[in-house]
Amino acid sequence: MNHLGKDLRDVTVILKEKYYNGSESVRTFKCKSGSGCTPDSTGNEIRGTFADGEKGRIESYEIEKAEELDSGDIWKR
Repeated sequence: MNHLGKDLRDVTVILKEKYYNGSESVRTFKCKSGSGCTPDSTGNEIRGTFADGEKGRIESYEIEKAEELDSGDIWKR
């Protein structure tokens, strides 16, 4: 379950500075799968890719906001 009330599969999010250090560009995470991707599930786990290319997992409560990025975003480089 996520507090944003959105399906987060294939969505880029910004992680909370409370849990991850750095600027928003460093705290970027692309959600791929996991129970925390959907607003109606009971879990918090989200698997995906951090801005540096490392694959990992986060908890949905660590998300600050969903980011709408333009065509020059880091995922298209």
